Amino acid sequence: MSKVEQHKNLIEIMRNAKRVFVFTGAGASKESGLPTFREIDGEWSKHDPMTFATFEGFISEPVKVWNLYRLRQRQIASAQPNLAHVTIAQMEQYYPDFLLCTQNVDDLHERAGSRKIVKLHGDAWQMRCLECGRIFDIRDYNLPDEFTKESLPKCPGCGSLCRPNIVWFGEYVPQEAIAAALDAVYRCELMLVVGTSGEVSGGYGFAQQARSNGATVVEINPSEGMLTQYAHFWISEPAGVALPRIWESVTKGQGK
Repeated sequence: MSKVEQHKNLIEIMRNAKRVFVFTGAGASKESGLPTFREIDGEWSKHDPMTFATFEGFISEPVKVWNLYRLRQRQIASAQPNLAHVTIAQMEQYYPDFLLCTQNVDDLHERAGSRKIVKLHGDAWQMRCLECGRIFDIRDYNLPDEFTKESLPKCPGCGSLCRPNIVWFGEYVPQEAIAAALDAVYRCELMLVVGTSGEVSGGYGFAQQARSNGATVVEINPSEGMLTQYAHFWISEPAGVALPRIWESVTKGQGK
């Protein structure tokens, strides 16, 4: 099949799909200028993940850990959704059965307009009490840009120390998030893999499961990753470039 025929086939599949699952990773936010963690020049090359991304590291160095997350929050606040985020939000309005599942902890999808969303690894804008487990939005509180031992965030309810509400190494993804994602995976006719290599937990088996259930799997990623082997279509471009172009073809003449 020629590239032109492949493109036409992909557009037809995307135009006619009703049940769609989108799975995004760090590559989607990298296009908005947010540093990734796992790449050669990523954050884990500068900061030891055993200190900054484990519960044990947090208990040992809570000030250092919180200050890295405060830096990340400032980076997120200054970043803007890119065209991949915007296009995915438009897809939500087009497809009657749609779910976006992201490994990202930023809020760029939400700011682009996505509402049907599951965040597997937590939310960079949230803190969770170590004692009572309640979750709070950091933006609701007047917290300093940098913490000291005395100013570490405490639970507004019980006064105990709070941690970033992020899934760290050695911790489980919340069962509710995995269950919601898998429910959509089992139902979907079309799965889009956007900006993720699938290195984290093998992409949770989403692409394998979707393909085995008969769904068409499309990967949009500049580099080949662990999930490429399951893709019927691999588009080796940044999502912010490829997705808007493809979506324009899908919706052309649709009045949407």
